[in-house]
Amino acid sequence: MTAAVRQAKTGAARGKAAAGAKRQARVKAAAAESPEAVLDRILAEMPESGAPASDGLPEVVRKNRRQRARRRLLDALKARGPYPVPEGLRGELRALVERWAQKGFEDAFPEADAFEIRCAEERAVLDAAARGDEEARFAAAERAYRREVEARYGQIEIRGLQLSARVRQDLEIAYVPLHVEEPPEALRPAKPRKTGGKGAKGEATTMTAKAAGAMLRVLERPRVLATDALANHPRLLIVGEPGSGKSTLLAYMATRAARGELAISTSIPGLAPIPFLVPVRALQEAEAGPEGIAGAAGTEPWFVETALRRGRALLLVDGLDEARTDVAGKVLPTLAVTLDAYPGTSVVVTTRPAAAPGKDEAAPKGFARARLLPMTREEVGVFIDRWCLAAELSLNKPRAQAQVDARAAADDLQERVRASRAIEKLAETPLLCSVICVVHRFLGQRIPERRVALYEAITNVLLYEWDRAKFAEGAAIGKLDAHAKRALLARLALSMHRARVAELPAEEVIKRLAAHLPDLGRPEDEAAGIVAEIRDRNGVLVERAPGSFAFSHLTFQEYLAAMELVNAHAYEELLRNYKDKWWHEVIVLSAGFPGAHADRIIRGLLERDAEKVAEGSMLAAQCAETAIEVKQPLRKEIEKRVATMVPPASPTEFETLYNLGEVAGPVLLRWLDKGKTEDKASIIFALAYIRYEPATRAILKFLKDPTQTSHPFAVFATMEDQPYTLAMCAAVYAKCLIEYSEKAFFIFFDAIPSADPSAIQLLRGFKKIEKDAQERDKLEALIARAEAAHAKVSSASAARSPRRAARSG
Repeated sequence: MTAAVRQAKTGAARGKAAAGAKRQARVKAAAAESPEAVLDRILAEMPESGAPASDGLPEVVRKNRRQRARRRLLDALKARGPYPVPEGLRGELRALVERWAQKGFEDAFPEADAFEIRCAEERAVLDAAARGDEEARFAAAERAYRREVEARYGQIEIRGLQLSARVRQDLEIAYVPLHVEEPPEALRPAKPRKTGGKGAKGEATTMTAKAAGAMLRVLERPRVLATDALANHPRLLIVGEPGSGKSTLLAYMATRAARGELAISTSIPGLAPIPFLVPVRALQEAEAGPEGIAGAAGTEPWFVETALRRGRALLLVDGLDEARTDVAGKVLPTLAVTLDAYPGTSVVVTTRPAAAPGKDEAAPKGFARARLLPMTREEVGVFIDRWCLAAELSLNKPRAQAQVDARAAADDLQERVRASRAIEKLAETPLLCSVICVVHRFLGQRIPERRVALYEAITNVLLYEWDRAKFAEGAAIGKLDAHAKRALLARLALSMHRARVAELPAEEVIKRLAAHLPDLGRPEDEAAGIVAEIRDRNGVLVERAPGSFAFSHLTFQEYLAAMELVNAHAYEELLRNYKDKWWHEVIVLSAGFPGAHADRIIRGLLERDAEKVAEGSMLAAQCAETAIEVKQPLRKEIEKRVATMVPPASPTEFETLYNLGEVAGPVLLRWLDKGKTEDKASIIFALAYIRYEPATRAILKFLKDPTQTSHPFAVFATMEDQPYTLAMCAAVYAKCLIEYSEKAFFIFFDAIPSADPSAIQLLRGFKKIEKDAQERDKLEALIARAEAAHAKVSSASAARSPRRAARSG
């Protein structure tokens, strides 16, 4: 080693020692500083006048408020006892004073109450530590920490209300518990259950054991509450798409655990688990050990380490896929080390799906994997109920009035959701369901009937929330206004649709954005920054899987691609793709934009079909529905063209519609309530053979319709001359749809009790010839539910008859 190197190393060591000495001196000085001096130094940094003079308050009132705030905070600090104010608490105090100063030090400031309670609770922890009583110290810290967790996570933000301040409501009011697909290793043959006792409202309990068994086999889906999955699996990996509610789910679990209301498989009898919610993005050095967990969860390392050692800890690790690039490779190994060191620890980890199809998501060894499921129709209804109530309560209405107003708004919105397939398919995730609630509220309790207007309103809300996100100062995305963002996303959407992809690697997204940014007056090199800035924020464009971006729903890609084509007047490109199903929705939406040449699009589609009725004619009819304006002669031409095929008057026409597939579905559906009974029967059969699921709700009403055909009607390859009730036709549709759509099965399962007997008789016939065991079980479940409902009605009628006889006697 040369003298120069030795000298350099010695100098460096001396420098480090000097820096360490200075730090120690600062710590000593801080420890010697009284709480009063700490508070006065922080207050001295605030403007003397507090809130701006524009608030209209006299100066003496502002001064008095400031003095009262000082006394209150000083009392809180003194409640900690004769202990120095640590650096972390000073930072929190400074942030609290800054927020209070923005409010003009008004007397009603809930954060000051919470700070005072926290300081008082810390006194018990500090006193126990001073006595050397570790049990008392841990117990006091646990009480304080549970209160803090409940205060931090026990409320949920109601987004999109566009009020001056963010609105939060208690979880009990606003949250809808989510379900997961039960991990495969937990799937076992169903245990025998009692069929009697408490059942769902309106469900009979008189069915035979065989019928009940068939129903249970169908209804015992691998679908459980996420909290129940945790009770069965101490190590649980929850996989969910962006906007599916992963982060809110963990906040809900943390709150339930803090209240002692969450069961976990590793619970010590009589001792509730202690939750530590760890957002992966908050792990500063990627260390998922006690110190890193404590920093991310907002508590002390000794407390985390003790909870882990005693088997009391519940780790809730949010966003495993969201680790910063520089630490991503270190999170899993350090988490695995922690779990090996504390094997009694229960853990829930959330992540987005793996980027590669068929590839499992990364997780430490021994984790059960559970997929977060879309909300069911009933859960969407509950979500809407709770969102509307939270929104009304946010206006500080009396609770009784808020409940009345919320009920009216929720009933109206639920009816609109049920009536629109476009809305219903969007509402299955908490993010998009909340956006639909916002649109409904701020459009005067209505939803745009035209799909283009609906998607514009929804993307407006998503872009508003995007704009409202707190991006760093100088963020690239903050330099684009809403119109520029929409234009940038529209060009990306069109480029993806042309490439026939719904997802792109991050590098490709950057490349495509860079190509468009100069047209918006921004440099190409901002593209990478924009992608990095939106990576962790739900909106129109999301990181669906690590390193892979997509629009939050394919509908938005189709809508924005259509917008870009209309703006570019690229009608020939639309018409060239009229036979391609991938482009059908884009074509139909294009006709609905303000300024679009809808007549030109429709005329071009009709010309593509020449004299026949095929894809062009069906798309033209759909375009006429979405267009703002279509000349009357052109509308009549469309109706004349479609009327030659719908309803089908012959087996040949029926087969033509069948071969057209889903593109014929919307046209058939619009004709369903027109014409004679035979026309309706033929259309229902066509929708059944096409398996057009959006028609399910429209066909439900026919399930109880005993109206019978009196003439032959067109079906596949023949004119059906056997009389059919419309209820029987609906049963045919049910048979075709439940083979591949679980959603359709449950819709019919709900409606089957009111079905006409002719429909049930036909289902019995289908069951006799069905070879697939699973499909037989589904049919048996529908039949059993209908028979049970009929038996209940008959029993009630029989009970009433003797009373009537007695009265007449």
